[in-house]
Amino acid sequence: MTGVAVGIVGYRCPEAIAACLTGLDRSTHPVRTVAICENGGPEAFEALAAALGGLGFAISTDSAGGGEATDRSMRLARPARAGAIAEVVLYRAVRNLGYAGAINAILDALAPDPHWSALWILNPDTEPAPDALAALVAHAGRGGYGIVGSRLIVKGSGRVQLYGGRWRRFLGRGYNMGLGAAAEAPVDPDAIERDQHYVSGAAMYVTRDFVRQVGPMSEDYFLYAEEVDWCLRRGAFRLGYAHDAVVQHDHGATIGSNLDRRSRSAISVFLDERSRLLLTRRFYPYAFPVAAAATLLLTLQYVRAGAVRNFRVALAGWWAGLCGETGVPARLVPKGQ
Repeated sequence: MTGVAVGIVGYRCPEAIAACLTGLDRSTHPVRTVAICENGGPEAFEALAAALGGLGFAISTDSAGGGEATDRSMRLARPARAGAIAEVVLYRAVRNLGYAGAINAILDALAPDPHWSALWILNPDTEPAPDALAALVAHAGRGGYGIVGSRLIVKGSGRVQLYGGRWRRFLGRGYNMGLGAAAEAPVDPDAIERDQHYVSGAAMYVTRDFVRQVGPMSEDYFLYAEEVDWCLRRGAFRLGYAHDAVVQHDHGATIGSNLDRRSRSAISVFLDERSRLLLTRRFYPYAFPVAAAATLLLTLQYVRAGAVRNFRVALAGWWAGLCGETGVPARLVPKGQ
């Protein structure tokens, strides 16, 4: 029997992941397995295993090795009980692989298993509604879909983060469709599905056929824009939007990418600017000169917000994108982390 696997990328946030799994465990649709790739090193891996122990999971196997991307895997299970999750598998990354690298490590680990039909990628700081997965499965079952998105709601405010995303190629920026709307505001889901360019990586339902035909995520970005890249490479596959699949998102809680420009983490600022230019150059080269100028001007928003330090970081990220730098941002992620 085939089923849905859930993939989560962790980085030293065991409490957030435990909360995400607590919400996921209320799903009305069963979860085949939850695969988590911990990017934060050995101590973070142990802390995550301990946090899952608090949810009733016990170690069933603990193995060294795993390939180039991961060097340890731990399978955790619990006695049969009411709940959607039967088992969780943790993978320890050999280093910080970035978002796409960790997702690809999960896909590599799942590849030998013939019994999963889709991977639901969730951010650690998300909490899916009980019927969210069932709505995604039903929507994807209409045929032709490669990736299906959810209605993302910001925790705390109860407002919409996005329904789907549009890429503004001459600004080198994404646009969140529905941003700030009331959670239950009336919408036309078909119009959203027709107009969106990409699905948010915070809650992204990806079919196995899509992975087979399109390939893995691009690891050039390290963080940000990977999901846009994946969606733009979709070929004949359709992008879906399941309005009834509601997912709450504590936006920016795990990487420091909140909207306050003064408190954003340096790595978030740097990669946000770099990834915009990398994606624009790859998919919209005719728009790149205009987008490069526009993104440079928009870095001044940090000055206006009094975030002078992050303005300098944004300029460095912009320059790195202009120069085509890809992969691990060595200046911000120390070797071995």
